[in-house]
Amino acid sequence: MTTKPRAKRATSYDVARLASVSQTTVSLIVNEAPTANISQETRARVHAAIAQLDYHPHEAARSLRRRSTHDIGVVIPDATNPHYVDIIAGIEAHAGANGYSTFVSATGFDTSSERRSLQWLKQQRIDALILCSLIGTDWYEDARQLLEQGYTITTLGIPFPVSDTGPVSTDTELGERLTLEHLAALGHRRIGYIYGVFDQQIYGARLQRCLAVQRELGLPVIEDWVRRCGPTRHEGYHAMESLLAACAGAERPTALVVVNDHLALGVLAALHRAGIAVPTAMSVSSFDNTNLAPYTIPSLTSVDVEARAMGERAARLTIERLSDPQQRLALVQVEPRLVVRDSTGPAPSASGRDMSDL
Repeated sequence: MTTKPRAKRATSYDVARLASVSQTTVSLIVNEAPTANISQETRARVHAAIAQLDYHPHEAARSLRRRSTHDIGVVIPDATNPHYVDIIAGIEAHAGANGYSTFVSATGFDTSSERRSLQWLKQQRIDALILCSLIGTDWYEDARQLLEQGYTITTLGIPFPVSDTGPVSTDTELGERLTLEHLAALGHRRIGYIYGVFDQQIYGARLQRCLAVQRELGLPVIEDWVRRCGPTRHEGYHAMESLLAACAGAERPTALVVVNDHLALGVLAALHRAGIAVPTAMSVSSFDNTNLAPYTIPSLTSVDVEARAMGERAARLTIERLSDPQQRLALVQVEPRLVVRDSTGPAPSASGRDMSDL
């Protein structure tokens, strides 16, 4: 059996010969050079030749010439967390509508992978970088130098001590307040936390803001009801087990605030395995309002941080900065809202709290 030889890919030389113009003219038309003085008749001939030959410019070569790839790098810490899936969807939607592709890297909480993303900019493999991951601080200086050299970096939802990154975030303090006011209105005064992040030193400020709001509302803050852990569901599960083991019966909180939906899945699993009914015996509220929140059992009360909208705004800001590197930067903040579902309910009465499962 013989195979037909593969058709030769058309080149700019083929287009130039068919249209009876120079290769330089073809290049100017294909690259839409704004200063090219080329007649409409010549342009029409070149475009007709391009269509007839099914010619497609080599994007890598064009990028080298124009020092542009039309690619935006996106760095996330955890590909299994649906919050980041929503962010990426927003970035890709806006970037794609504006002629940009996205290159996504999940660091898996590895600092070397995080630093490697900065090399993409230096190597001009991407035009800009959107950072949704911050798991170390030793590369701050690298990022600062890149920004000083004119590279575009946008941060999304991370505490980054460099103002020139065009930060996009949500108002976490408002989100915490909405959650605590909701629980307080349900009669809860015994509120605990499952606070799982990669680095408590970098990300601890959010928890401290939450505890400050709790004190402001006149609710007691009990350190034994706060569990700090890592950022995975597995760690959230074991943090919940630890809290239950340390606080028995009436010494336990009646409500929990979990750092995000991702960890809340582990928390709900641990409570179910311990025989503790949600929300009858313990309410659970979370953050991110991912697409999993309506489908947990019970469905999860969660603060909607508009992750897709944050992604779209980060992409918009990034592309605008690529077009106008001198534009003035300002914090872009998305306002959160609380979505109340079945995992939160009235605080159990003192007399009815125990029973066998507490």
